[in-house]
Amino acid sequence: MRYVYPVDLTEVEKELKTITEKLKISKAEAIREAIRYYAEELKGLEVIELRDVPRNQAKKEIIEFIKGKERVRADEIADALRIDLSIVNDILMELWSEGYVEPEN
Repeated sequence: MRYVYPVDLTEVEKELKTITEKLKISKAEAIREAIRYYAEELKGLEVIELRDVPRNQAKKEIIEFIKGKERVRADEIADALRIDLSIVNDILMELWSEGYVEPEN
């Protein structure tokens, strides 16, 4: 089965021309290659939907998450708990000031 998509390339005509000239390929092949490239780039990408939790609940969850762990990065916490990284960082700073956690040297 063959799929044909009408696409307006007016905005990227200059870039497409550069690609086709430098790679010596057709416009269609350049478009197919771009799709393959992005498909490969996105293959391992995971989209995390953040939860909207009250700060006190987030703090409790973070404390529970880090219990028993010698090291854990802020981004690991944010991903695992699905909490915005900036909130995790703020809470970790708070926990540091309380002597609960220490930054890595």
